[in-house]
Amino acid sequence: MPITKSGNAVHKLDKYFITQARRDESGRLKLTIASAAGYGRLSNTEEMKRKLQEGQIQIVVLSSNEDIAIPVDDIVKLNEERYNMNYDGRGVQWTVREIQVFVNPNNNELSVEVNGKVYTLDQFFK
Repeated sequence: MPITKSGNAVHKLDKYFITQARRDESGRLKLTIASAAGYGRLSNTEEMKRKLQEGQIQIVVLSSNEDIAIPVDDIVKLNEERYNMNYDGRGVQWTVREIQVFVNPNNNELSVEVNGKVYTLDQFFK
């Protein structure tokens, strides 16, 4: 982890991406969580949940992740069409969006919210 952080709002907390979500032989979800700054990986532990709840870290999933089980492409495109005007007639270009991961206070599980529905990561990934 960096020793000093700049005053830029982007650098106020450490950002991580869930780059891979695979199931083991018994069906348990195994996540690969990599640092956006490139200084290592994070393991799915209670310490990580605590840091996420306290706002010390941010964990996101890119909407282009191949391991996602629910169809997020349509939702991302719909949001793009809603917020980006098609002034020149070329159509709205598909973009990648970050989906925020949070600790659900009801069940203490890592979760995401897509289109108003909350999914645990176990439901969200294949």
